[in-house]
Amino acid sequence: MGVFLATYQVTADSLFLNRMGDRLDEAFLVAGALGILSTALFSMFQNWLKFTSLALGSVVLVFLFTLGEYWLLHYGSSFYHDEFIFALYCMIGPITAVLLLSFWGIFGRLFNFRQSKRIIGWIDTGQLIASILATLIVIPFTSEFIQDTSNYLLLCAISMAVVCVLLFSIASSFTLSKNDPREFGETVVAETRLTKLFGDRYIVLLSVFLLVSMVMFVLSQYSFQVLVKEQYPDERDLTNFNSFFIGAVYGISLILQTFVNPRIISNYGLRVSLFILPLVMVIFSVASIITGSFLGFEKSIAPAGFIYFFLFVSLSRLFNWTLRDSLENPVFKLFFIPLDNRFRFNIQSKIEGLVNESARFVAGLLIFGLAFIPFFKVIHISIFLVILSGLYFLVVNRLYNGYRNKLRMKLESGDGELEKLEKGYAQITSRLESMLSLPSPPKASFSYKLLEKINAAQAPGWINILMKNEDEAARGYGQEKLNELKGLSVSDQFVIRMDSAKVGAEKSVLSKLDLQSILENDGDITKTRIQKLARSTNVNERHYAAELLLHTSKDECTSFLMELLNDSEPKVRNAAIKTSVKKYNTEVINTIIENLSNPVYSNPAMNALVLIGADTLIALDAAFYRSGQSTQMMLRIVQVIGRIGGAKAREILWSKIDYPNKIVVSQVLLIR
Repeated sequence: MGVFLATYQVTADSLFLNRMGDRLDEAFLVAGALGILSTALFSMFQNWLKFTSLALGSVVLVFLFTLGEYWLLHYGSSFYHDEFIFALYCMIGPITAVLLLSFWGIFGRLFNFRQSKRIIGWIDTGQLIASILATLIVIPFTSEFIQDTSNYLLLCAISMAVVCVLLFSIASSFTLSKNDPREFGETVVAETRLTKLFGDRYIVLLSVFLLVSMVMFVLSQYSFQVLVKEQYPDERDLTNFNSFFIGAVYGISLILQTFVNPRIISNYGLRVSLFILPLVMVIFSVASIITGSFLGFEKSIAPAGFIYFFLFVSLSRLFNWTLRDSLENPVFKLFFIPLDNRFRFNIQSKIEGLVNESARFVAGLLIFGLAFIPFFKVIHISIFLVILSGLYFLVVNRLYNGYRNKLRMKLESGDGELEKLEKGYAQITSRLESMLSLPSPPKASFSYKLLEKINAAQAPGWINILMKNEDEAARGYGQEKLNELKGLSVSDQFVIRMDSAKVGAEKSVLSKLDLQSILENDGDITKTRIQKLARSTNVNERHYAAELLLHTSKDECTSFLMELLNDSEPKVRNAAIKTSVKKYNTEVINTIIENLSNPVYSNPAMNALVLIGADTLIALDAAFYRSGQSTQMMLRIVQVIGRIGGAKAREILWSKIDYPNKIVVSQVLLIR
């Protein structure tokens, strides 16, 4: 698909500008109207047909149209060649819109959210690489034996045929979610009608932003193509220039997406990321106005001035196209997060399809109208771009504020989906609690382990249920868990005095020095005793130290607890995590937070932090913003903050609302 889009763009642009460049303003108007029609039909048929059938049908129609254009230009009447080329150029926007809607629609239905996150960058990179190969290698290196630019339509048709085969293979081999429109239900269809959508002020802001952005894009394209037509009158030269220029666009986009954009979004946020495009447009537009005003911008009058003017207009077009594709579009998709999950898919499809093409029509109408003004020149487009850049800044501010307000509303109000989750949680918990009383030790113990992972704070109540179980083995398991809870799970292995004949291999007799130390400290546990046990090579002694720390009154022993919180033995570290709920300070809390990154200890650590409560919030917030923090760690921190609750926790969560990571923001929205 990347080969098709790039090759079709180069071919259509070159043929039209060389042979029919004087009808450029008319072509923009017709292209906008065709874009509205094509996306409206796509959206309408989406409610009637399976998406795979609609996408496959769309690809087949594009294939037939491309092949038909090739045949008509080579074997059709030469009298109509201009009309065929006009149609070829006007269909660039509609074809691109329909193909991208089909591609991303299939992608969204084929992969779940986690899979999409992992591969979306790779898939987009593949499309860019294919486009770069087509524009920088295939077209330039075939210029010697392909003189007629229209021959590249055959390459477009072949690439579309391959897309048809691959799409059919995907549709027949994989199961796609929400492929049938009946899966959406009547409510979704009714709530996503255009008349209903534009009653929402936030959706209106999204549409206005897209309108301003698209008008800037089309005006920049118009001024650039007017000058390109004048600079390269030869068709082959024009084709080569368009090929290298579009290849440069895709090449820079690849570099930006891979190395630059993630840093910009993560370091400066969504609003600043969107400010980059209008700022660049203002710089190059002002430069083109200055050079055009002082040096001239008409090739026949001031050739040198025309070159400088053409240079700045080309740079304006290059960075507008590049930044829009690589930075603006990914950021814009994040603004759909606050919308209702049930309707988001359909709303996004309509805005990025129908509204986007409507904006293209508005831009075409503006260009068509300006062409009738006698004194209107191409330099005036640069003035319009400066004005639109200022409007762009205003709209971004409004949109960003609306985004935050929409997120706040979603965060502070429980919706039906959240109520369903809570109901399901209660049903699962109730079912597991009933299994604790079954006279089957495997079922009872397994149920307790699950319940403990769900909410460790209620563990004492569940242990009481286990202790009342009819089965002796189940009661024994309950007694073990009660001992662990009280820090006594290995205490019975350490005895003060016993006849030698009765001392088992698993028992440890306190030495005379240990006993004397306990007596001298009025029964309290000494630092020396804790140090000896905590740093022992014996796992049971370290485990015993973790439990003894729960009963010591000496704060100086906290350093040993931190050591045990990093112990390599799971049962030692788990015991230390349980002890830390009662014996903690800032350092201990930070060490518990570090355990969140380890899958083995993440659940006990989360439960411990929740039990400690509000005292952990400052440390959790600091850990969230730690440099190089993984997304999984951020999600766990957000979950802990949400479970702790309270005004301060809500304030901390609210500060994460505009965080650039879409997955983190989605997690925040799941928490009331």
